[in-house]
Amino acid sequence: MNNTYFGLLAEFGEANIPLQKVAPKYFGLSEDEARRRAPTGLLPCRVFRLGSQKAPWLVSATDLAELIDKQRDRASR
Repeated sequence: MNNTYFGLLAEFGEANIPLQKVAPKYFGLSEDEARRRAPTGLLPCRVFRLGSQKAPWLVSATDLAELIDKQRDRASR
Protein backbone atom coordinates (compact mmCIF):
# COMPACT_ATOMS: atom_id res chain seq x y z
CA MET A 1 0.00 0.00 0.00
CA ASN A 2 1.20 3.49 -0.77
CA ASN A 3 0.35 7.09 -0.02
CA THR A 4 -2.01 7.33 -2.99
CA TYR A 5 -4.06 4.41 -1.68
CA PHE A 6 -4.30 5.90 1.80
CA GLY A 7 -5.19 9.28 0.33
CA LEU A 8 -8.08 7.66 -1.54
CA LEU A 9 -9.22 5.92 1.63
CA ALA A 10 -9.20 9.26 3.42
CA GLU A 11 -11.05 10.98 0.57
CA PHE A 12 -13.77 8.37 0.09
CA GLY A 13 -13.81 6.55 3.41
CA GLU A 14 -14.01 3.09 1.86
CA ALA A 15 -11.85 0.63 -0.07
CA ASN A 16 -14.53 -0.07 -2.70
CA ILE A 17 -15.62 3.28 -4.07
CA PRO A 18 -18.86 3.83 -5.99
CA LEU A 19 -18.16 4.54 -9.65
CA GLN A 20 -20.32 7.67 -9.64
CA LYS A 21 -17.94 9.25 -7.10
CA VAL A 22 -14.80 8.35 -9.08
CA ALA A 23 -15.84 8.92 -12.70
CA PRO A 24 -16.08 12.74 -12.87
CA LYS A 25 -12.90 13.46 -10.92
CA TYR A 26 -10.56 10.69 -12.01
CA PHE A 27 -11.92 9.49 -15.37
CA GLY A 28 -13.27 12.79 -16.74
CA LEU A 29 -16.63 11.15 -17.43
CA SER A 30 -20.16 11.90 -16.35
CA GLU A 31 -21.84 9.39 -14.07
CA ASP A 32 -24.14 8.29 -16.91
CA GLU A 33 -21.30 7.78 -19.38
CA ALA A 34 -19.28 5.82 -16.81
CA ARG A 35 -22.29 3.57 -16.10
CA ARG A 36 -22.71 2.93 -19.83
CA ARG A 37 -19.05 2.01 -20.23
CA ALA A 38 -18.77 -0.12 -17.09
CA PRO A 39 -20.07 -3.42 -18.51
CA THR A 40 -18.00 -3.04 -21.69
CA GLY A 41 -14.62 -2.72 -19.96
CA LEU A 42 -13.98 0.69 -21.57
CA LEU A 43 -12.95 2.45 -18.36
CA PRO A 44 -9.37 3.22 -17.29
CA CYS A 45 -9.47 0.61 -14.51
CA ARG A 46 -11.54 -2.40 -13.49
CA VAL A 47 -15.03 -1.98 -12.08
CA PHE A 48 -17.19 -4.60 -10.45
CA ARG A 49 -20.44 -5.23 -8.64
CA LEU A 50 -20.94 -6.98 -5.34
CA GLY A 51 -24.09 -9.04 -5.27
CA SER A 52 -26.77 -8.62 -7.90
CA GLN A 53 -26.77 -7.01 -11.33
CA LYS A 54 -28.64 -4.10 -9.76
CA ALA A 55 -25.85 -3.41 -7.28
CA PRO A 56 -23.84 -0.24 -7.94
CA TRP A 57 -20.60 -0.40 -9.91
CA LEU A 58 -17.54 -0.13 -7.67
CA VAL A 59 -13.87 0.75 -8.16
CA SER A 60 -11.21 -0.70 -5.89
CA ALA A 61 -9.10 1.95 -4.18
CA THR A 62 -6.08 -0.27 -4.89
CA ASP A 63 -6.78 -0.29 -8.65
CA LEU A 64 -7.45 3.45 -8.73
CA ALA A 65 -4.25 4.18 -6.79
CA GLU A 66 -2.25 2.09 -9.28
CA LEU A 67 -3.82 3.99 -12.19
CA ILE A 68 -3.02 7.37 -10.61
CA ASP A 69 0.57 6.33 -9.84
CA LYS A 70 1.13 5.03 -13.39
CA GLN A 71 -0.17 8.27 -14.90
CA ARG A 72 2.03 10.31 -12.56
CA ASP A 73 5.07 8.22 -13.52
CA ARG A 74 4.35 8.69 -17.24
CA ALA A 75 4.01 12.43 -16.76
CA SER A 76 7.36 12.71 -15.00
CA ARG A 77 9.33 11.17 -17.90
